[in-house]
Amino acid sequence: MTCVYLTRGMTVSIPQFSLRIGEDGSIDADPIVLHLRFDVCPTWVQVAKRHLDSALLARSQRQQAWASATEETKAALLEAEFEASMQAITAAAIAWDALYAVLRECKVIPDDLARTWRTRRTARYSQISETVRRAFSLKPRGTLALRNNLKEIYKYRDLAVHPPGKIQAAILHPEIGIGMEWRFVYFRARNAEFAVLAAAAMLWSLAHDAKPRDQKVIEYQKGLLARLEQIFPDGQPLVPTTEAG
Repeated sequence: MTCVYLTRGMTVSIPQFSLRIGEDGSIDADPIVLHLRFDVCPTWVQVAKRHLDSALLARSQRQQAWASATEETKAALLEAEFEASMQAITAAAIAWDALYAVLRECKVIPDDLARTWRTRRTARYSQISETVRRAFSLKPRGTLALRNNLKEIYKYRDLAVHPPGKIQAAILHPEIGIGMEWRFVYFRARNAEFAVLAAAAMLWSLAHDAKPRDQKVIEYQKGLLARLEQIFPDGQPLVPTTEAG
């Protein structure tokens, strides 16, 4: 091909190239073949942030209109907050799936351990936290915090992807004070805010403060840092002090 289209955020490499100079001064070179990779981890962070903004707006509209709204309007307000929150939480989890995929390519996990995970069907959040621990040389305290936060995020992600099919009892909505279908309680703006900001803050911490030893991870870390700084120009996202519930 005569040209290659590049965009911001792409990683470009030339895996193989040779140049030969003959005795007569002639130059013979292999054609240059560019290999490209686009990291979708920060892209999914951006998608999650966009849906979180929608969820927060929907919550504000619900709070303002609830007391005087018709039942039809109440249902529409709840649906809007539910849909935006569910998409925000799912996108936050996918961002970590994308990070995990890149780190697996860096071969930080031995093949025998990967086979054990497949055989035992190890939980996704456990696989990711252990991979990140090895890739970024995390200490036990940081690993535990990462694991606990990812467990919470993936709990809601799994509810979005694999919702229970059975009929269940209504759950008290803690903000409205009445019983509702479970999805309106789990997928609301407060939980989306925790999931998205926690996911983004942990990625920010890895990009800024972690000390990876592998050169491939170091190079990836630099690119991740640059992308996250574009998404959060004011600095590391602040996580709500109370956990999702």
